[in-house]
Amino acid sequence: MMCSEVVNFLNPQKGGIYVDATFGQGGYSRNILLKSDCKIIGIDRDKESEQFALSIKKAFNNRFFYKTGRFSNLDKILNFFQIKKINGIVFDLGVSNTQIDQAKRGFSFKKDGPLDMRMGSQVNSKLTAEVIVNEFSEEDLNAIFFNLGEERNARIISTQIIKSRKIKRIKTTSQLSKIINTANPNKHSRIDGSTKVFQALRIFINKELEELKAGLEKCLLTLKKKSKIVVVSFHSLEDRIVKKFFRDNSGYSSENYKHLPQKNISDNKPQLKIITRKVIKASFAETSMNSRARSAKLRAAEKL
Repeated sequence: MMCSEVVNFLNPQKGGIYVDATFGQGGYSRNILLKSDCKIIGIDRDKESEQFALSIKKAFNNRFFYKTGRFSNLDKILNFFQIKKINGIVFDLGVSNTQIDQAKRGFSFKKDGPLDMRMGSQVNSKLTAEVIVNEFSEEDLNAIFFNLGEERNARIISTQIIKSRKIKRIKTTSQLSKIINTANPNKHSRIDGSTKVFQALRIFINKELEELKAGLEKCLLTLKKKSKIVVVSFHSLEDRIVKKFFRDNSGYSSENYKHLPQKNISDNKPQLKIITRKVIKASFAETSMNSRARSAKLRAAEKL
């Protein structure tokens, strides 16, 4: 997603070491390696990404390295490769096409499958979307849908789920989607009524927001001077976290935030310079070919 923009902001240099923190199918890694004679460390929590990593490894051999794991463990992964500092890192947040396209993973309401939604590193966890919608209280469901999905009709949907599960256990994505759309038709919206609830469940199960916060903190400790952090997010909760992290670590000193009250930075030297004045969105050409790109937001910062 926004591959050319990501590579341009990252600006990989010969001999540098870069991290693709959300490897997926390897799109960013491949393009970064083609752009510059550098090295890439790919990370993904989903074990199924290993098959795509093998093809990148065959093409670029000793310039590409891969480790299955969470980017919140960036320090441990770098230590595994005996690397202390890196020249840049990119995050492409949320669910990958690999996960969405497989009905058995339960991420998409457009494909009928089991209510799972666990990302790779969560497979040993017993917490699935099926457990949540069938066993959590109405109050807990409402809180998840409202806080993590920003669903205005969270209460109505939660009530309908409780009623439905008393009749029959909710086991599939199509069952849940039908229940949601019955309670929350959204007839005049181009977004399916299930979108925000499925998003909320996925974020909750995989602790995505906590992972993002931890990953950003870890990369700040491993970046060399002049290195770049590039983040592509897909919904407002992620974007707010990234925006706040950049602001908090730039001392509000960036040109982007002259209108904000300045922090007292005498005891806390800024570590970042924000290099995206405003959030960068996908081009019309990309959104025309890929509807998911419409919600993509890119922010970038440089380590001081």
